[in-house]
Amino acid sequence: MDAVAEQAKVPIFHNRNFVLLLISALFSSPGYFVYIIGAEWLMLTITDNRFYFGMLFFVAAIPRLILLIVGGLIADRVNKRTVLFWSDFTRAMLIGILILLIFTDTVAVWHLLVLSGLFGISDAFSYPAMQSLIPTLLEKDQLQRGNSFIQMTAQISPILGPALGGTLIALLGFTGVFSVACVLLLLASLAVLFIRMKEEKQEASENHSPLADLKEGFLYARKNELIITVVIMALFLNLFFSGPIAIGMPVIVKDVFDGSAVSLATIQTSMGVGALIGAILLASLKLKKPGKAVISGLIGLGVAFGTMGLSANIWMMAGLVALMAVLTQIVNIPLITMLQQTTDKRMLGRMMSMFMTVSTGLTPISYVATSSLIAVGVSIQWIIVVCGSIVTLIAIYNLRNKKILEFKLS
Repeated sequence: MDAVAEQAKVPIFHNRNFVLLLISALFSSPGYFVYIIGAEWLMLTITDNRFYFGMLFFVAAIPRLILLIVGGLIADRVNKRTVLFWSDFTRAMLIGILILLIFTDTVAVWHLLVLSGLFGISDAFSYPAMQSLIPTLLEKDQLQRGNSFIQMTAQISPILGPALGGTLIALLGFTGVFSVACVLLLLASLAVLFIRMKEEKQEASENHSPLADLKEGFLYARKNELIITVVIMALFLNLFFSGPIAIGMPVIVKDVFDGSAVSLATIQTSMGVGALIGAILLASLKLKKPGKAVISGLIGLGVAFGTMGLSANIWMMAGLVALMAVLTQIVNIPLITMLQQTTDKRMLGRMMSMFMTVSTGLTPISYVATSSLIAVGVSIQWIIVVCGSIVTLIAIYNLRNKKILEFKLS
């Protein structure tokens, strides 16, 4: 399932397949974020129970976690373009159902939770397909730039998505915001159809059952010390970061600063701006030994995260969120590139899905723990301060991690 051979040799922006992938991401990511801000604010509007708001993230994380391995197996067996098409197309259809529920004034908490779970299933298939498709379109020495450009298009979404979403909620209501999200995802699904792929001969895979392929993937991962090292670090980082940041931003805006949908859009837009700056920075630089940047970025991320809990106003919070987004790119892009460079192409789908499955294994627990602490009266601000301190300590401990520090990119 490689791209047309000659396209792998040309510069990135002369590579038709890669450009189409960028265009698809340019529509898909903002569409997804427009939906997310709409769903978050709708949940905050129809119920005052913040436990249900936390469950919005939890019910998406569980099917995503369970099915990521299946998504990786499918990405290695099926045309990745087809997987990406159906992922965006089904998301658009789900949003269409939500629009109908809002139009008939029958939307309820459980509707949002079910749709969130279905979106989680879609994520489980789209992530490994995307991450394993990129290395089939580009040469190894193009991967850092390619990943950075994909991140640029993806991070336009937290800029345009929340800004567009908050504005549409204010002007057109929830029907308007979800209609725009639906159209953007439909356009993304159409763009990916124009990527020209050719089937790769896979004699061994054709004779393997899915269970055999899964076993092969686990055996391969066990021999890759870099994957094991990164996964263990990410496992604990996600426990103390994913829940507090995802739940904390909307709750602080709504309950602490008494903000509006536009206030939440400001915070999430600042995240997109920071992430875009980080992606541009990494597209401009070629890191030979990215390990020090990764660990330094993690330390800075922990400090900025803890400080966010002490924010005095929306603008201070927005600045810290932007800084955190820059640092997150400095961590994530080199790590993904390292994994892509050290993985055989036929194993990319399984390795990307295994990495996400194991490294985010504690994310649902993080969502539930954060929601539960808020429900019993613990301040979200203090939750973030404590978790930021723990993230910083984990990062400092990894200054001893030679496997990451000594890795050299091609």
